Amino acid sequence: MNRPARIAVVGGGVLGAALAHRLVRHAASPGTAESPAPGVSAPAVTLLDRAEPGHGTSRWSLAWLNSNGVPDRGYHDLRTASLDAWARLAEEAGGAEWYRPVGNMRWADPTPADPDDPAEGGKLTERVQRLRRWGYAAELVPAERIPALEPALRLPPEVREVAWYPEEGYVRTERCVAALLAGLRKAGGDLRTGSAGHVIALERADIPGAPGEGPGSRPGGWLLRTADGSTLRADAVVCCAGRWTPQVTGLAGTPVPLVEPTAPGSPAPGLVVRAGPVATPLTRIVHTPHVHLRPHGEDGGATVHLEAGDVHVGLHTPAEELDRWAETLLTRARALVPGLAGARVLERQVCVRPLPLDGRPVVGRVPGTGDGARQGAESADEDGSRTDGPYVVVTHSGVTLAAGLAEMVAAELLTGRPEPALEPYRPTRLRRD
Repeated sequence: MNRPARIAVVGGGVLGAALAHRLVRHAASPGTAESPAPGVSAPAVTLLDRAEPGHGTSRWSLAWLNSNGVPDRGYHDLRTASLDAWARLAEEAGGAEWYRPVGNMRWADPTPADPDDPAEGGKLTERVQRLRRWGYAAELVPAERIPALEPALRLPPEVREVAWYPEEGYVRTERCVAALLAGLRKAGGDLRTGSAGHVIALERADIPGAPGEGPGSRPGGWLLRTADGSTLRADAVVCCAGRWTPQVTGLAGTPVPLVEPTAPGSPAPGLVVRAGPVATPLTRIVHTPHVHLRPHGEDGGATVHLEAGDVHVGLHTPAEELDRWAETLLTRARALVPGLAGARVLERQVCVRPLPLDGRPVVGRVPGTGDGARQGAESADEDGSRTDGPYVVVTHSGVTLAAGLAEMVAAELLTGRPEPALEPYRPTRLRRD
């Protein structure tokens, strides 16, 4: 395989920024044999985003780092590997500014119908036991311990025990993306935004040899055209465009489908509320049957991020209804956090989350006509020319998986060796023959 000398990453959310950072760091999988050979230069990396990086879905994400309610052991292991990757990334990219491994607590509704836990019906004890069998940090703690764990919280009197997950946490996504992009630029990577980062055409094209490769060109490259009239040549294109994945991959002829966010009743849109100030700031993530809370602002006054599983809104929900829901979530939060007594709704947003059709991540080269068997690193015709589409990375759990997928995908791109942990998530499973 020709190792890609030029890589274009489309999408500047947490996932795209983490991948671009990993590629220019020239360490596909830190501390493992998957790193490129010594003396081999890192690829030239260009990150493209049609807006401001980190200000789309990533900005409004709960950004909860976890493998909490995943019954599939393989997917659980992929997520826990990414939690470890986040700790490594924080060490090398100024994590003190954005990495918050503060723990998460949750309790269930004593009635059978917990609106945010339909899969397990509020069976919190069984979940904790399963996670403990898998080596995941989880325990049930009595209500008396909660004031010490979260002084800002007032438990409902009927709650007798709470599930505590001490190794979970969250990411301050805007600061995280800013830090990763600063590292990208420092390492010589290119960042294109606005019309210069808006890809409007994606075509196969022979590409000139990179410096040191000698004269001539090689097949299998890409030509990207952007809205400002510019072009960019690349050996490899990676789509990290989140909700816009179908549109970006469609430019190459084979759109990767996601749950349609505009359809009536679509689960892709969700309401996010930011409220404050908080007299006594939260320190942990708190999941309850009727509202989820996360610390948000830390500068110039503490605020909270609010979501709930029983709030069903869409892209066309009237503003008045969104306002009512936002006030409802704040009312629910005030019942649990006395420090919110004087708070008001500061922001509310319908956020569209990328949802693959079967709920699992989609990672690998998009199959095209004549695609080969190796969907991870490369597919080829008999003459060695690649016929598959761009590499795609899209998942509902974009923040949790970002650091781990960045390491694995970079390893595949830079070494040409498929990552076994990613095999269940290849785009080939979505083909409609």
